[in-house]
Amino acid sequence: MSYFKVIIPNYNSEKYIERCINSILEQTFEDFEIVVVDDMSTDNSVEIIKGIKDKRIHLIENKEKRYNGGSRNVGIDYGESKYTLFIDDDDYFISNTCFQELYDKIQECNPDCVSLDYIYDDGVFHHIPLERNDLPTLVHDNNVACWTKAIKSELMVHFPENTLMEDVAQHIAQVDVLDNCVSLGKTFVVWNRQNPISVSTKPSEKRKSSEWRQLADVYDLELKHDYCIEEKERRIQEYLDLLLSGRHVWEELSR
Repeated sequence: MSYFKVIIPNYNSEKYIERCINSILEQTFEDFEIVVVDDMSTDNSVEIIKGIKDKRIHLIENKEKRYNGGSRNVGIDYGESKYTLFIDDDDYFISNTCFQELYDKIQECNPDCVSLDYIYDDGVFHHIPLERNDLPTLVHDNNVACWTKAIKSELMVHFPENTLMEDVAQHIAQVDVLDNCVSLGKTFVVWNRQNPISVSTKPSEKRKSSEWRQLADVYDLELKHDYCIEEKERRIQEYLDLLLSGRHVWEELSR
């Protein structure tokens, strides 16, 4: 069993995937495995991944389209680890001491979840601090991306599949099974907002239909904690207001 498992969903990321993987391989803390799940890429990214020779890299090639949520689920179900981390194929870890700093924090308090700061890169680096040391703060934060959290692997919740907007429903459901969380208090990931083919920047019909699907996924959540139920109700109202007014959830909530 490895200490950290890092799951990377890959799709047509030949320009960025090597940088992403190398930012993991360069870590000074070496007890990790990398699970790259390719979602039927049509570019050269799979060949690039295969060309990086390290026994800690495991490449899984989907036989049917799973999108990011489904690809992450494949990674969740593969192998065993103490904690699970996520990173997108065009993003990267900020330094080679990230895993050591995370490990040291975990050794202090054995948390279910560690909240991770990140940098938003739109041509200028913007540090986004995430001080989330209790579960209500964590679940109500609009920074719901799975790569802003390290989770005990035994507590991992699966993602909605066949949609481009899977993070919110999974975030709420994930927090609902946690007993505690702590903030690392250090920058961990660089979120690349300069990739023109990223699903978060490229409009598509699939993305528009996913807005209604996300509303349904959040509505269907069965939750036990009041703060998660409150967040579910807030999100439902927010999405309804936006969608019924003709606006798009994706554009409004990413501003």
